[in-house]
Amino acid sequence: MVNDARFRRRNAETLREAQNALNVAFGAILSAYIGNSLAEIDNRPFDHVRLAGFFVLIAVFILGLCVSNVMVMRREWALGGFFLAGGLTAAVFAHELGGAVGFEVVVLRILTVCWVVALLGSNMLLTLIVWLHHKRG
Repeated sequence: MVNDARFRRRNAETLREAQNALNVAFGAILSAYIGNSLAEIDNRPFDHVRLAGFFVLIAVFILGLCVSNVMVMRREWALGGFFLAGGLTAAVFAHELGGAVGFEVVVLRILTVCWVVALLGSNMLLTLIVWLHHKRG
């Protein structure tokens, strides 16, 4: 049987790779949706400053989510919660700006919830796997 430290390290590495792929996938979906929406918005006047603010807030959301995820994986719960709260706050503001610019806010909400649940759910799954392994061994 593999010792606990090695087992935990291998699972954490696998989880990081999977979560990186998850981030790329959600980023691609978000980019495709925004590109498609901008093509429709392009047919009428829109506020470039609001659109730039929307993109900055989306970047802050993604940064907060990813940093929070790393903190949670290191079991630094307070910092993880702080960055998650910051990222979700940016997502709320991006949601408002996105609606003002002309994006379908329902799609933005669905993407945000799925992304957060997938990252945090995978962390919980890894924790459960390590706990079960430790309990058996």
